[in-house]
Amino acid sequence: MNSSRRTWAGWARRLIPLLYLIPLAYVLRPVLWDPLSDRFFNFFHSQRPVAPWTEVVVVGIDRATRDDAFERPVFPLSRHTVEHAQVARTLDRAGARAIVFDLAFNPDLFAEAPGELAQVFEEVGNVHLVMSLREERLVTGEGDASIRLRATLPDSVLVAAAEGAYIADVLTDADGIIRRLEADPRLGRLGLKTLPAKLADFDLVEPIPIEFPTVERRIPTVSYRAVLEGDESLFPLIDGRIAFIGLVEDPSTDFVSVPRRQLLGHGVEASGLPGVVVLASITETLLRGAPIRDAGWLATLLWNVLWCVACIAAIPKKYPTRAALAVIGVIAVSLIATGVVHAHADYIFPAGLLFGCVFLTGAHAIIRSYVDTAKDLHLEEVENERVQKEMRLAREAQERFLPDEIPTVPGADLWGINVSSLAVSGDYFDAIDLGDGRPLIICIADVSGKGLPASLVMSNVQAGLHCHVFTEPFDIKATSDHLNKLVYQNTDAGKFVTFFLGEYDKETHLLRFVRAGHDAPILVSVDGTVRMIEDGDFMLGFVPETDYTVHGLRLSHGDVFFLYTDGVTEARNPADEEFEPERLCVVVAENRDKTAQGIGEAVLAAVRGFSQLEQQADDVTLVILKIGESPDD
Repeated sequence: MNSSRRTWAGWARRLIPLLYLIPLAYVLRPVLWDPLSDRFFNFFHSQRPVAPWTEVVVVGIDRATRDDAFERPVFPLSRHTVEHAQVARTLDRAGARAIVFDLAFNPDLFAEAPGELAQVFEEVGNVHLVMSLREERLVTGEGDASIRLRATLPDSVLVAAAEGAYIADVLTDADGIIRRLEADPRLGRLGLKTLPAKLADFDLVEPIPIEFPTVERRIPTVSYRAVLEGDESLFPLIDGRIAFIGLVEDPSTDFVSVPRRQLLGHGVEASGLPGVVVLASITETLLRGAPIRDAGWLATLLWNVLWCVACIAAIPKKYPTRAALAVIGVIAVSLIATGVVHAHADYIFPAGLLFGCVFLTGAHAIIRSYVDTAKDLHLEEVENERVQKEMRLAREAQERFLPDEIPTVPGADLWGINVSSLAVSGDYFDAIDLGDGRPLIICIADVSGKGLPASLVMSNVQAGLHCHVFTEPFDIKATSDHLNKLVYQNTDAGKFVTFFLGEYDKETHLLRFVRAGHDAPILVSVDGTVRMIEDGDFMLGFVPETDYTVHGLRLSHGDVFFLYTDGVTEARNPADEEFEPERLCVVVAENRDKTAQGIGEAVLAAVRGFSQLEQQADDVTLVILKIGESPDD
């Protein structure tokens, strides 16, 4: 239960920043994220497949029409009333559902009322005209200014003969691109309606994303000249559709930027369409019931929160680099998911706002991760420094357990060293000269394991040994038996100590010893003969009632008695081969003419060269006793 509560509390702490990060992203939306949303809209919309165009057809006044069908001057196009009347009759005969003239039939274009064209409009029926709005700035005598909308209407005779005139103007986004058909509340106050909404009988309440043609799937377009000439092969394409008549192939005059690439003709591609094609696109979009919609504010908020939570879940609490990669990954996945929904699920989420929410959430999490990592690293450094200090103190304490200096033994050369693989060692050696007439005590031990636990066991062995060494009379067997029980009673099961304890008579050169499972000592004679001393019993702490046997060995002039721990023979090279006792015997024998210290240093160098490591994987301890060649007998 407590663990579950801690988990929920941890999640709550991680999610609390969303309470201010997401509102901050919304505040920055107009400045930073909306331009990004427009760019993402363009890209995602260009990936959206478009259904076949079945409701509209464009009758394009192209360059060929202007050159061959119209008298000069060609512009304004509205003045060619005879041709327009003939086209209207042909379209009606072809079965057009409605006819839309995207031309400005302004009254000042006609010297007299265009009665013949109006008569054709009445005969054909269902003809729609366009009108436009412009803003006028009015300044009063007191210097106050106001904005007034003014409608530019076609000739009243034509309006009366047609179904009416409707607004063709469409609001663009800040970058000049048309993406949505938006309801202008001012139109309602003026009693006006947009042409596409009128044709589709669509009640425009909220902005409607517009479906535009693609390079592969264009809106059906026929030449004005071909219709004027009565080309009946075009009738099946016109039958049952709304025919939009307007200027095409003249980007300098009537060109509207749209969010996807378009084929303008003659192999030219651009992100724009003639105005008449845009009107046709909007109309069919509404006739289809506006298949793609903007997600509502609540759905958008939940979508953004979902991905922000995913970002927090993906970010590790530490490691800022990994956190940054996680943020990048979540941003990429969220934008891909948003694009798929836009292109295939008919809903548009503002991807720029989503990017802003996840970016701010991720940036906050990265900063928090960096701070937490820095804090943890500082704590680790403090803790490491404390541990290192304690290990140094432990090493200093351990070194006090080792002999301060090697005793000088008449007629013999004695040397020993302990090299720890860690700060403290589980190895131990000692050399104690009990004085005139009494033997030299030499000892070497190796505690199973390494580091501080092994060092603590070693300190017990050292203390137990010293309690016996300085008592009268010193008994090597009783000391070994006592140390065995001490280790068994004070260590965990499976913990043991290999041990060698010897007493060397300086007068007779007799070495009496107990070997408790320790590596076999090496005896090298002056002529190079090598012998490994295999006599011995169980290691300390293995069997509580072990009865240790004391063995004897008389040394001769020039003999080298070599003690070592398994850190020497078990050292491994890069090929995973061990140094092994045989190789050690060869090194000792080859260097037998050197001093005890020289022999030891040669062995250490050989081990380092074999393993190719400056720091060995295990503790290494050596004790070397070399009998002088001409002792004073």
